[in-house]
Amino acid sequence: MRSLKELNIEELHRVIQRAKELRDQNISYSRIASILGEEFKVRVSKPTVMRWCKGLHNPFNKTKEIPLEPSPSLSYVIGVFLGDGSTTKLKNGRYIIKLKAIDREFVERFRNALGNLCIKTTFGFEHDSTRVDRWYAEGSNKTLFQFLNGPREQLFKVAREYPREFLQGLFDSEGFPVISAKNRFQVRVALANSDLELLNTTKRLLLEKFGISTRLIQTHKKGTPIVIRGVEYKYNVNMYLLWIYRLGHVWRFAKEIGFTSSRKQEKLEDALHLSEMPTEEAIRIWHQNYMKGSRGYIKRPLKQH
Repeated sequence: MRSLKELNIEELHRVIQRAKELRDQNISYSRIASILGEEFKVRVSKPTVMRWCKGLHNPFNKTKEIPLEPSPSLSYVIGVFLGDGSTTKLKNGRYIIKLKAIDREFVERFRNALGNLCIKTTFGFEHDSTRVDRWYAEGSNKTLFQFLNGPREQLFKVAREYPREFLQGLFDSEGFPVISAKNRFQVRVALANSDLELLNTTKRLLLEKFGISTRLIQTHKKGTPIVIRGVEYKYNVNMYLLWIYRLGHVWRFAKEIGFTSSRKQEKLEDALHLSEMPTEEAIRIWHQNYMKGSRGYIKRPLKQH
């Protein structure tokens, strides 16, 4: 048996409506509570049923309903949630939807998407001595929390209706341009994740909606050691990369989907424009503008005159 708090908005609507229908048939409050338990597998007390039927209590006054029909903003939030986003239920009854990331434009877009769903957000910058400083945005809403943590198919249904925004949210979270500039000049885009169902859905959306083909490769097996900031950990899941590897398809990704973060998008566009040049010239110019960092190439700081 579930408690009423475990029901989503739609389920709670149906339970209350059913209670009122039964009461219209002159069925007792205690019997209504029993019937609701049998039909909906939920615990409802006799006093609660009585307050519903007499209009003395409206549980929806405490829960802000938001638009959950498919929309660009909802699809973007879903993409972020399946990537870098997170949800947390606090002891004080708040249902948090949150994103932390190093790129301000990305976090601001997530904040705006929540705002378009009528969710108030907080936005700020977090200093963390244990890792890189990050921007954050968070909102609180039970309806969205339950929707995001509900059946995966309802999320993918929205993604199929608004694939561009879904893919943007996902690639903003866990996608990145990959540039090779040693013996040859190569431009690709990759998406890192451990969820095969998500990756296969993404693979289909890219191909069917945008004509972008991809290749899925396992990069690390569960239990493989990894060193992060001098501390050794082990992967607790299998990790995969979804590669966009054909140059024409990388161009299509940049134009049709792209990255919200200017850091990622400018790097991708710079590399794509150089890919039209002779290899030696492309490599030379690339190294003039970019230098190797711990996680790939980063833009060189502008020289001060």
